Amino acid sequence: MRSRSRDRQTGFTLIELLVVILIISIVSSIALVALMNALDKARQRGTMADMRTVSKAIEAYFIDHGHPPSDAGGAPGLGPALIPYQTSVLPMRDRWTNVFEYTADLSTGVYSVASFGKDGIDGADISYAARFDFDLDIVLANGIFVSAPE
Repeated sequence: MRSRSRDRQTGFTLIELLVVILIISIVSSIALVALMNALDKARQRGTMADMRTVSKAIEAYFIDHGHPPSDAGGAPGLGPALIPYQTSVLPMRDRWTNVFEYTADLSTGVYSVASFGKDGIDGADISYAARFDFDLDIVLANGIFVSAPE
């Protein structure tokens, strides 16, 4: 005679497996969103650090010449003009690989370096309230951030 315990099969039902898979997918999607947000925030901070580096080289040029470098070549044209004033490779792109925007008014000495953000499109400037909208523009003028997430 067979015992009843042998006739009974053990294991998980299909419903139990589906519930576990659903919970794992919800947790992983929340973690993925948080990770992408953290990566964009790191790119934003890195872009701001690169903009400060460019600004320091422009300020050194300004001290020697009495005016900022010409904006004729845009940000890529700054490289040759700032070679003696940079301590390392001068970044010409933000951390989203978009080229910085550089403008200068030689008569007034006003210059600005801008990053158009994640989307690379010139649009609205970023503010503290919108600091997690990574498509907004970051602007540094005369060594001071006039539009930044800080």
